[in-house]
Amino acid sequence: MPFLTHTWSRSHVETLMAIATTLGDLTQSVELATRIPAYLSDMLDLGPLTLAVVRSTEGLDDASAELVLHAGSGPVATGESARAFAPRLVEICRQTRPLAAVSQPTMRPGLASDSGFSEIGVTGVGAYPRALVFARTLDEQHRLVLLVHQRGDEGALSTQTTDALLMVAGQLAKLLKCLFVFHTGPQALGEPFERLTEREWVVLRGLNSDDGEKQLADRLSLSPHTLHSHIKSIYRKVGVQGRLPLLLRLQNALRDLRSATVNMQPARSTGMLDLALAGHEHPAAIAVG
Repeated sequence: MPFLTHTWSRSHVETLMAIATTLGDLTQSVELATRIPAYLSDMLDLGPLTLAVVRSTEGLDDASAELVLHAGSGPVATGESARAFAPRLVEICRQTRPLAAVSQPTMRPGLASDSGFSEIGVTGVGAYPRALVFARTLDEQHRLVLLVHQRGDEGALSTQTTDALLMVAGQLAKLLKCLFVFHTGPQALGEPFERLTEREWVVLRGLNSDDGEKQLADRLSLSPHTLHSHIKSIYRKVGVQGRLPLLLRLQNALRDLRSATVNMQPARSTGMLDLALAGHEHPAAIAVG
């Protein structure tokens, strides 16, 4: 991405700080995350926004690709068009992958990198025939798209707004990666959870609920004896005795993962809050992306 120069106003910095804090709160669960588009639309004075996360264990080109998060700040389509919009989001995820992530030769122009955005046409959504797409890869199984829907006669967004959305997309990618860690496996949490088998990981996820062991056994289609054997193995591998210490260890690991992921600063990139504060202190050449 090119270097951009800004003189950030105090009010803009305060807005970015509020967004950074609230995104952290709204990515604690999938249910809370559905409020993000409406919040961003209000804070940045935008029209309809759509937020989606697509998951596929075999890659986006696989037919199993599915939406695991889909929320909007307002209706952009009705009737049959609305029903066709969800599959269209999966296709937008495919279209906006960086070229290096596309396995087959392609002639598609204007692909979004994982640090920029693309303008695309979106058919079948009535008054909003085009959108700005901010797409990011979360991990090997998940990809995020944030769409800012635009009317046909609507002018371009200001540089300040697009820069804010670039930072929002980067921050969301980190936060949502942590939210969906339960779908990707225990290896993301490192020691000692990475020692768990796939089945033990499923059981651990079940233990992180209000279910008793009998309810959990029924839900996982396991005999009580088999479930108990899995639980004993989990305790031994994690190094705890009892469900409460296990869940405390799990919550600490998730918190550490979230902190490490959000605070990670790749080369030529910085966190949304740090970027805002740096720009507020003095006009600077800032690398976005």
